[in-house]
Amino acid sequence: MSTAIAEPKKSGNEKSESGLSSLMNFVPSAYYDLIARVCPGMAFWVALSFKASLVSGLNPKALNEFSGPVLFVLIALSYVSGIVLTGFTVVWDWVSLMFLSATKTMRSHLGLDAPKSTPFSSRWKVVSLHIDAVIKEDEGAGRVLVKAMAEVTLCQNLLSGMLVLAFIGHYSQDSRFFAPLLYTEFYIPIALALFLSMLFRQAMFLGRVKDLYELYVPVRLSFPSPA
Repeated sequence: MSTAIAEPKKSGNEKSESGLSSLMNFVPSAYYDLIARVCPGMAFWVALSFKASLVSGLNPKALNEFSGPVLFVLIALSYVSGIVLTGFTVVWDWVSLMFLSATKTMRSHLGLDAPKSTPFSSRWKVVSLHIDAVIKEDEGAGRVLVKAMAEVTLCQNLLSGMLVLAFIGHYSQDSRFFAPLLYTEFYIPIALALFLSMLFRQAMFLGRVKDLYELYVPVRLSFPSPA
């Protein structure tokens, strides 16, 4: 006859702490998906539909048909589009590191002290290792880095989305979206604003990685010497 071992009952405080811990672990992931993927993806589709609205005219009746299932499809489509746009972030990471590593002062502030011959992949690998080391030492600090990374990815995806819209406008000859050659007075300041925002968020993110790494990790990782 087998006997079941009774598990100790959790107190109310233990259950509350367990639920709070699960929530705290879920929030950074949900925040990243919402900010880095859903928001730029939705901005892309809303902007793309704006040109069609100008052509066909706004239909107030269509607003009443914007039901829950339609909203769900829009969010799902935005999420998938955000994932696709994230594929271009490697280009913006390379460009931002090139700009942010231009001066010795910036390299020192952002933890990018590496020989100029160090390839981009090695530079970014060290940054990734620093992030992993911080997360291992302190989950709260890791969540801060995840949220900061989401803000960088948001700016990068918005910039990528704008370039895709410009591509659509150019090759559709202003029929599907606004052709960049016809609206340069709008495209240039918007592109410049998004690019500067991306550089600023990247600088803030790299600076935060450096500061938290120095604060929490006793053993320092260095850039590998180029072969």
